[in-house]
Amino acid sequence: MPLLLGSGATPQPVDGRAGLAYGAPGGREAALRVMTPIIVLFMAALGLSLFLTPVARWVGRRFGVLAMPEARNIHASPMPRSGGLALFLTFFACLALAGWVLPEAATAVLFDRTMCFVLAGACLIFAVGFADDKWTLPSKLKLAVQVAAASIAYYGGARIASFALPGLFVIQFDISSYLVTVFWFVLLINAINLIDGLDGLAAGVVFFGSGVQAVLALMRGEPHTAALFAVLSGATLGFLRYNFNPASLFLGDGGSYFLGYMLAALSVSGSVKSQVGATLLMPVIALGVPLLDTITAPLRRFMRGRDMFEPDKRHVHHKLLSRGWSQRKVVLFLYGITIFLALSALVLVNLRNAPAGVFLLVVGAALVLLVRKAGYFSYFAVDKIFGWLRDVSDDTGIARGRRTFLHYQIEISQSRDLAELWTRMTEALEHLRFDLAEMVLSGAGTGSCRIAPDLPGAAGTDGVPVFRWRREGAAASDRELLCSPAVMKLELPLLAKSGQPLGALWLVKDVAADPLNEFTLRRVENLRRTVTAALEGLAVSP
Repeated sequence: MPLLLGSGATPQPVDGRAGLAYGAPGGREAALRVMTPIIVLFMAALGLSLFLTPVARWVGRRFGVLAMPEARNIHASPMPRSGGLALFLTFFACLALAGWVLPEAATAVLFDRTMCFVLAGACLIFAVGFADDKWTLPSKLKLAVQVAAASIAYYGGARIASFALPGLFVIQFDISSYLVTVFWFVLLINAINLIDGLDGLAAGVVFFGSGVQAVLALMRGEPHTAALFAVLSGATLGFLRYNFNPASLFLGDGGSYFLGYMLAALSVSGSVKSQVGATLLMPVIALGVPLLDTITAPLRRFMRGRDMFEPDKRHVHHKLLSRGWSQRKVVLFLYGITIFLALSALVLVNLRNAPAGVFLLVVGAALVLLVRKAGYFSYFAVDKIFGWLRDVSDDTGIARGRRTFLHYQIEISQSRDLAELWTRMTEALEHLRFDLAEMVLSGAGTGSCRIAPDLPGAAGTDGVPVFRWRREGAAASDRELLCSPAVMKLELPLLAKSGQPLGALWLVKDVAADPLNEFTLRRVENLRRTVTAALEGLAVSP
């Protein structure tokens, strides 16, 4: 059963699934003793944030911590990006206040060894984020500091040692505990950072996410964790007064890094004394939009052949803007999704086993459908995914078609003379369903020969070696094929590694009678390289 901490008292069990059991003897009084200091801290964070945010804005302008207009940004004029300073100072000021207003037992937990290391990591991550707001640091350096901050928290005891969903499964992390913990921190840090692209979006998502986390912490009987989440919620709400559209300052990397780090740390440290399962699942659900964006962004860039860490304007909020939505409409829409997911997390915590699993699937499907409406998954369409997999299997030689053509390449490379080389080449061309082929071995350059021997200027004179082939069963005559508008004609130079010309290869294919597949041209290039290497091996003089 959940525990409630009273002033100067040891933890006592309280009946009721929510941990705030008003019906139990003394339950209402116990709940009020817990709720009152948390509400005080929330209001204090709200007030301090309202006061400190204009100060942070002045600091940004005074010291040049500005976001300049560029292709990825929405704003048209320089804007202070020092909002994280207000959130950072508000949090630590309220942390000092917590020592006065929280019960003694809760305060002891709040300032234990684990939390001290967490706060040290928070200072580090904010410092590098704020420095990036001023000087734009290399992405590799920022990632290294994120890992370092997560490592500090891990060393202090904020770690994911196991993951369990009661009645479903248990996963124990031994050596991999460090990697899982660091991944969790880096994921949430970058999730908040990536979604910070519109006025009030990141701060609003954190407000709703930390608010529901505060409620869930109370339901678990962890008032110290609830108090810190309440501080984050109050601080971001006060910040939204200046950051909501039209914003007068931005959160900046210092603010987004700090908020993401604290969300990750509090989610872990709030459950270090028990198996981690639903405790981590709740922020995943409540912060579903930024987490989904963070996970899919590098995959999307990878599939487009871009640097996986290269910033772009293809995040979910950018896709909604491209549909003609205003900034305010996009932000309110994503607020709505976040509220829906946050409420879903509250419902899920009261479900057990099979109903919880079904509900989780429904919520996940709803999130995917909502985001898909924005066209966000256009890069992950089934045909594109299977096309990419086909390319990978072909490049690696897993595909049967690639292995079959590799057999022809090996046969060509083992040819002992020109006649055998040409015979094996025609077998490969038959496999590719080409209709005509001609190879001329000459150093005089290409263009002096025609593929059809009955046309003027046919090759085979002046001692120039020429090889011709016509596929059996080709319906049209050579002249008809060459004059057809549906014929593909390729002229491929055969060049030695030194660049010396060895000759040329002409290929003709009726694509109306036998359409190209996605690998035909790739096979042709493989054939050209193999033939060139074989000719060099036979020491053919140009």
